[in-house]
Amino acid sequence: MISMVRMFKQIFGVVLLALTVQHAVAFSLLGPLEDFQTAELYYNVGGDLGGPHNVAEEYRVNTPVRYYAMDANFLDYFGANGSNAIFQAFDIMNGLSNNVSSLDLSLIPTETQGVNYMAQALQLTDIKSAMLGLIAENIGLAEPERFTWCLHDRLMGTPCPAAGSYLVIKRNFDPEFTMTDALQPTSYVNGTLYTYQILENCTGTFLADAVEIPVDINASAYTAVASYLSGGLDLYGGYFTGLTRDDVGGMRYMLRAGNMNIEAAGTDTVTFITNNTSQLLFTSNLTELVSAALTNDAATLSALFPGLQIGESFNFFTNVVSTNFVTYLTNHPADPYGTTRSVTVGVITTNIQTWYSHSFLNVYATPTIQFVNNLNPTLVSGHVASSNLVTVLTTNISLAACPVGSPYTGAPCTNISLSSFWSNGIAGDYFLLPSNLCSVALISTQLIQNIQITNATVVATNAAGTTNAFGESFSQTTFYSFNQYAYVVKPVVCPQNSVALRQGIERIRFEKRDYDSLLNRFFYPVTNTYTLNAITNNTLYPQTVQRVIVNPDYLITAQDLADNPGNNTIGNALVARSIGFDTNGINPGLAGPGVLIPGDVFTFNKVGPIYFNGLGSLFFLNTTNLATVYSEATQSQDLIWGTFDGTTNAPVIYPNGTDLTNIENAVFITLSPINPILTSGTVGVSYSNVFSVVSGGSAPYTWSVPFTSPALPSGLTLNTGSGALSGTPTVAGTYDFEIRMNDAAGRYVQRPYSITIAP
Repeated sequence: MISMVRMFKQIFGVVLLALTVQHAVAFSLLGPLEDFQTAELYYNVGGDLGGPHNVAEEYRVNTPVRYYAMDANFLDYFGANGSNAIFQAFDIMNGLSNNVSSLDLSLIPTETQGVNYMAQALQLTDIKSAMLGLIAENIGLAEPERFTWCLHDRLMGTPCPAAGSYLVIKRNFDPEFTMTDALQPTSYVNGTLYTYQILENCTGTFLADAVEIPVDINASAYTAVASYLSGGLDLYGGYFTGLTRDDVGGMRYMLRAGNMNIEAAGTDTVTFITNNTSQLLFTSNLTELVSAALTNDAATLSALFPGLQIGESFNFFTNVVSTNFVTYLTNHPADPYGTTRSVTVGVITTNIQTWYSHSFLNVYATPTIQFVNNLNPTLVSGHVASSNLVTVLTTNISLAACPVGSPYTGAPCTNISLSSFWSNGIAGDYFLLPSNLCSVALISTQLIQNIQITNATVVATNAAGTTNAFGESFSQTTFYSFNQYAYVVKPVVCPQNSVALRQGIERIRFEKRDYDSLLNRFFYPVTNTYTLNAITNNTLYPQTVQRVIVNPDYLITAQDLADNPGNNTIGNALVARSIGFDTNGINPGLAGPGVLIPGDVFTFNKVGPIYFNGLGSLFFLNTTNLATVYSEATQSQDLIWGTFDGTTNAPVIYPNGTDLTNIENAVFITLSPINPILTSGTVGVSYSNVFSVVSGGSAPYTWSVPFTSPALPSGLTLNTGSGALSGTPTVAGTYDFEIRMNDAAGRYVQRPYSITIAP
C-alpha cells in the first residue's frame, strides 16, 4: 500500500502543481451533516459534530462576547495549572485583531506547532492545544486537510472495487477573493498541496473515502489547528503556539462585515426594533405612586395604577408613631362677648401598620441612558429627588387673628400666612412602559408643565349665627408640585431571536467566569448589549440586541470517557464535545447559512493515566494452556494529560495534587470581593479596589499576581501588603487576571478576576 501511494503521488504531483493556483491558505466550513454526508462515504465518524459545507452555507458566531467556565469536576482533576492552560488557549483567540477584515494573512505563520521532547518521551498530551482545537471547531471551522477532497456520490458494481464510480468535490476554500469577488476551492492548506486517492472497503459500514495525500512527501501535513482532532498535531509532546494562516483565514471569511447572511440573533436574545409611528408619552407624579405602594398590596396597587406591572411583592409589619395636631375654636370664660380663640392640641398615638415592598417591572423613574445613538432606543427616564419643597397656607378668621393693640370692634380679623419646608420623601415623575413595548426611542420633549398638588390638612369652622355672630374659621392647606413631561417617542418592540440579513461581527471575545467550583458555586448572570448591523432595501440599520447569559456559553468539565465493556468496542476518547446549529436562516434548497448556538460542553477525559493491552501490543504465550497472557510488560501508554511548551520548564502532569491545595484552602479561606467581576474603571480616572480576607487564614497576608496570570491593566498596581489595587488606567479594554493570597501559615488561595476599563 505504501509503495502504491508513493507511485500515485509521483504520477499526479507534476500535473497538479501545473494546474493549481498556489495560494498559501485555505479553510473548511463546519455545519450540520448534509444529505450526501453519510457514514458510507466516511462522514459522521469518530464523533464528528457535522460535515464540511459549501461557500455561503457556513455556520458562524454572531454574539461578540462568549463566556467560558470550568466546573468542579475539571478543577478537582486539573487544578490551577489546568485552569491556566485553558485560559491561555482562549487568550490566543482573544489576541486576534478587533477587526478581522483588516488582517494581513501574509503575516500569519503557516505552522505553529512545536514539540517538547521531554513531554514526547513521557507521551503527554497537551491540554492547551486540545482546547484551542476545540474552540476552532466550535466557531465554525472544519478540518481542512481532511475535507480538501470529499466524496459526494458512489456507485459500485461487480467486481468491487474495479467497477466503482465516484463523484469527488472540494470543500476547502481559498480566502483570497478572485477578480469577481468570489471564493474558489483550493488544494492547498497552509502552503501544502494535497492530492487524493480513493480507498474502498467494499463491505462494512465505512466503505469509501478520498484520502488526502501531500504531493510533497517531505511537506508538513495536518498543520491547521482546526484539524487537531484528526491528527493535526503530534499527539504526544506536540503543542500549538497559536492559530495558523489557514485558521485565521477561515475566521476572516466568516466574521468580516462584508459577509452578509440571513441569520437569527440567538435564542437568548431580544432585538430592539423601532417603529416609525410617533406617539406622546406623559410622566406622572412619583410621590403619589411611592406613597400608595407602601400601604397597598399588589392587587390594590395595580387597580389604582392601570398598566402597572408588579413582579415580586411581600408584606411586613411596622410600628408607626403618629402625632396629629387638632385645631379648634373656643371661647375663654374671661374673654369679652364674641371673642374666640383657636387652640391646637397634639395627639400622639402608636399603631401597627402593614406595609408592602414591591418590585416594579415597567416603572422608569431613575435617570439612566441605555442606548446612545439615534437609530437605537433611548429609554426616557423620570426625574427623581430625595426631597420636595412643600408650602403651607394658613388662614385664620377670628378675633384672635386681630393685630395686638388694635381697637376691639367685635368683628373677626383675617390672617393669611405662608411657610415652606423641604420634605424628606421621594419626589419627581415617572412613566409606565406599555406591556407591548420593551423600550421607547426619544424624539423630542414636547411640553414641560408644573402641576400643583393641593391637600387641605386642617379645617375648623364656626358657622355664623350658631356659635357666635360671625363666621369664624381656621384652615391649613399644603401645596407641592412636580414637573410633568410630555415626550414625543417612537415605540420599540423586542422580538426574541429575530431573523434578518446581517453583517459579520468582525471579532469574537472570550471571557472567563467562575462556575460551580469550590471557589464559587454560582455563575453570575451577565447582560450584554451590543449592535448587529442589519440590511434592508440596501440600507444599513444598526440593531441593538440584548442577551442575558445565565449559563456559560462553553462549559469545560472532566469525566471518565473510557469505553465500557459489553458493546464490542474498546476506546478511550480525548474529549467529548457538543455543538448547536440554528437553522432559522437557511436558504431554500441549501444547507446554510446558520448560526452556532451557545451552550456547548467540552468534557476532558480524566480516566488517565491509562494503558493498553491487547491486539497490536506485545504479549507472552502461556505454554501451559496456550492462552495469550497480557501484563504490565506488554502494555502501551494511552493517555496522560500534561501542560508544556518550548521552554526548558518541566511539563506539568495531571492530576497535579500540589495545585489542588489552592482549591482545598479556598474551602476555609474566603476572599473579598466575592464577585469576580470588579467595579469598572475609566481611562484617566483614578481607580481603587481592595482585596481582603473575609474569613479563615492567618495574618499577615501577602498579595500578588501569579506569574502564570495575564498582566494587570496598564496603570494599575497591586500593593503586596494591603491588597489595594490602585492607579490610573491608561488603556481601555476588558482584562482577566488572577490574584493570589499567601497567609502566615503558608496557605494560599488564588482567584480569577475581571475588570472593564472604559475609554
